[in-house]
Amino acid sequence: MTRSREEILELLVRWEEAKAQGQDPAPEELCRDCPDRLDEFRRQLVKLGLVDWLNQPLEVTTTPKDGQADTILPETGLPRTLADRYRLDVLIGVGGFGRVYKGFDTWLDRPVAVKVPKVDRPVGAEEVDQCRIEAKKVARLRHPNIVPVHDVGKDGGSCFIVSEWIEGIDLQSRIKDERLSYRQTAHVIAEVADALGHAHAQGYVHRDIKPGNILLDGSGRAYLTDFGIAVVEEELLKDVGAAGTLAYMAPEQLDSTLGRADHRADIYALGVVFFELLTGRRPFQASSPIELREQIVAGDVPPPRSIETGVPETLERFCLRCLARHPENRYHEADPLAADLRAFLAS
Repeated sequence: MTRSREEILELLVRWEEAKAQGQDPAPEELCRDCPDRLDEFRRQLVKLGLVDWLNQPLEVTTTPKDGQADTILPETGLPRTLADRYRLDVLIGVGGFGRVYKGFDTWLDRPVAVKVPKVDRPVGAEEVDQCRIEAKKVARLRHPNIVPVHDVGKDGGSCFIVSEWIEGIDLQSRIKDERLSYRQTAHVIAEVADALGHAHAQGYVHRDIKPGNILLDGSGRAYLTDFGIAVVEEELLKDVGAAGTLAYMAPEQLDSTLGRADHRADIYALGVVFFELLTGRRPFQASSPIELREQIVAGDVPPPRSIETGVPETLERFCLRCLARHPENRYHEADPLAADLRAFLAS
């Protein structure tokens, strides 16, 4: 990795961390000590900005209250019903670039999830194109553990994506309240691995596997969502720039000398989720994004049983295989991981 690329990556990491903390740093501020990197940094922010509003985790969850639907929409400037069809009822999540609503399809008489960009201007052609791209991606990925997209459209100055409404909770919120049992963990990871196996077979790499992008319905079924920064694997091999959420990135996404970034980066990210469910924490604990990046690249993952002695040895072995530093030492595909987990559940 060249020094220039290293500096740009560090700037992107600092920018991502600031965004996660609700800040909005100016590029000039972050490049104060390296002004010669400002133009390239801005170009990278533009590239990330085309997709980030589609892929932020749900940071704010609300419960419906009397009159809530009447007070939310004036704040956003959105019409109450998009395209004369999709009624926006309750704001359920806000990320750095997007809002997600529980809505209602008035034509087909069913609840839906509606995602719109959180921008203070009419959306441009690039945002509308990105809506269409995400919808086309997921339309090809018909699988019982992938949230299906029903529609994509534009209404006035806003575009939107309509997905199936999953009655349940995202995994990130679920584990804040209560840890999953080891058997529940194996079940969830197996179902997400099934979804990834299907996506990878179609040539797609998700690039943002994390608890916030995994939904659980009332019966415990897991669904993978948010394919907004998914790419066809051939495209990923041409552009391995940072995309996704740092804590779940594979080492080769941060240091190309460790191997090519391909679908096995998703398996690593799922391994981070796996580790988190087994132990209650992520594999690496760092005080800054730069330190976290260094730890990921170094690849010294602690055994889950060194943190939680009750973790079954078999699950520890599966998890550590997902988290191998070099891609060739991981599961080569997601399907064998799912098969191993189901064998554990059947034992």
